[in-house]
Amino acid sequence: MRKQLLVTAVLLSSAFFSCGKKNDDPAAHVRTENFTVYTSTAMPETATQTITEAFTAPEEEKRFSYSLNGTNVELRINDRIVKTLEYYYVPDEKYISVADFDFDGYNDIFIPYENSYSGYGYYYCYLPEKNDFVLSDELMEVNMLMKIGADNTLVLEAHDGYIDRYIIYKWEGNKLVKIKKTETYTSVNDGKVHTDVYKYDSKGNEYLDDTIIKEDTTEDTTAAQ
Repeated sequence: MRKQLLVTAVLLSSAFFSCGKKNDDPAAHVRTENFTVYTSTAMPETATQTITEAFTAPEEEKRFSYSLNGTNVELRINDRIVKTLEYYYVPDEKYISVADFDFDGYNDIFIPYENSYSGYGYYYCYLPEKNDFVLSDELMEVNMLMKIGADNTLVLEAHDGYIDRYIIYKWEGNKLVKIKKTETYTSVNDGKVHTDVYKYDSKGNEYLDDTIIKEDTTEDTTAAQ
């Protein structure tokens, strides 16, 4: 009986000793650095917030130019032809005008009719979203070359040898409206210079607002001779 107990004790000691050896083996330890710990707990905002800066690609500059090629007018943006206007005559470059006629920040172009001296012609406005030039219905209602005036206005000057006429237009949204007209002439009744000032109501109806009269200061060259 004593012999059996001794053997059992030896075996138990051997087993305990063996377990202790395995726990002390560094290779047997759990390597926590090889694990990723996941948690559903929200991290502090300061720890998780990522600072990002909005990036907007710089818009390419729209450089407008044109050239005459026989009876054609080639319209270019950044030196690339985007439209070719074909005519049966050679437009007189002296009467071609480039300006921002619709005040959208992009240059447009006015091409005169064949009889350039008349002042009539075509208005083509640039549409950046289409990268194209289109005939402007509103400007074609005027159909004559205008100059850029003060406060984003367009001014039409017309002279017929008797009356000097100035009409001021302004854009209201997409519509071009008249806001003032003056007609200056020498009256055959009193020989004085009259300037009639016309304005327009909300419906576009014209009315005479004022008449300014001054003496005709034109020198009498006949008497001098």
